[in-house]
Amino acid sequence: MQSHFVERDATEAVVAAQWSRVLGRPPASLDADFFGSGGSSLLAAKLVSALRGALGTRIPLQTLFEASTFGGLSARIRNDTPGSGGRLLTLNPQGTGAPLLLVPAASGGVIGLHRFGGDPVDRPVLGLQARGLDPAEGEPCRTRAEIVDDFIGVLEKADAPRSLHLAGYCVGGILAYELAAGLRLRGWDVRSVILLNTSLYCPPLSVSDAAREKLVSVAGEAGITITEGEEPDAAAVFRAVSSMGTDPIETDFAEFEAGLRVFGSVGSAVSGYVPEPGDFAVRLFSTDDRDDPSDVERTTHPVTDWPDLGLADYQQHHVPVDHFEMIVHEPTLKAVENAMRHIDDGRKDRI
Repeated sequence: MQSHFVERDATEAVVAAQWSRVLGRPPASLDADFFGSGGSSLLAAKLVSALRGALGTRIPLQTLFEASTFGGLSARIRNDTPGSGGRLLTLNPQGTGAPLLLVPAASGGVIGLHRFGGDPVDRPVLGLQARGLDPAEGEPCRTRAEIVDDFIGVLEKADAPRSLHLAGYCVGGILAYELAAGLRLRGWDVRSVILLNTSLYCPPLSVSDAAREKLVSVAGEAGITITEGEEPDAAAVFRAVSSMGTDPIETDFAEFEAGLRVFGSVGSAVSGYVPEPGDFAVRLFSTDDRDDPSDVERTTHPVTDWPDLGLADYQQHHVPVDHFEMIVHEPTLKAVENAMRHIDDGRKDRI
């Protein structure tokens, strides 16, 4: 069972990353109060400074004193701060290691990955957002090649660091691996690809089938039961989700539908995936439940797992918690940082 608080959008991911870096622990809930969680006036100035650096915009110190809860501060930034969105987010602007780029999973964003922007990851951390999460961007990309080309365009436009580590959680690892190959072809220095519980059991799915699976899942969380063969009503599910809690994020049905379309496009793009061996370092962090039994059952193509690809530089690390807990599990975060640090140090030794 998932026991940790999960932020709900990109703004909360950035705030949670810097909150945990300053206080040494992530916010426990939307109602977590900065000062009640150990914050002081000095640490408040440190948090606001860190958020200014991460978001690239001015945030008055008074904002934190006026909105001291995690949810309140995030809402103020979301509503009042230009530049808090975008396709390439900064979860942490500072650190001594080579930058880490987080590649989105099926949700299309960095939700759930904020701990990689906090301690103990000591390096700049960036996060990509998929095209289409903002309805104004139009339809999302439909194929792996389109997604990779789009991500490369975002990185080049933003003048992102050209020597970096890539990481992806769940199916995001597939996109990270493919993006690494695309960047290498364009002369980028990919130091490593970090696969966070990425399975290669990807059953064939159409965009509509993948989106429906997501909608059924969201409906279940909202207390709506969808019987087999029944077509879920997205508007009804949206109304149920919007009524949950006191501070819903998704107040726009168009944004809700956009999220479903992105999930469907990513789910379809990775289905049937079979990787080609790459010439970059690959580190797989794997839990015992990495392969979902239902995905294994529905996957029709032959699957060759990562250890059997003949990768030139491959290591696998066992993670002693489950799929959901691993991205907030401090020993795992430290192990990921140590793996990247070892690769960075190896570069220095060769100079």
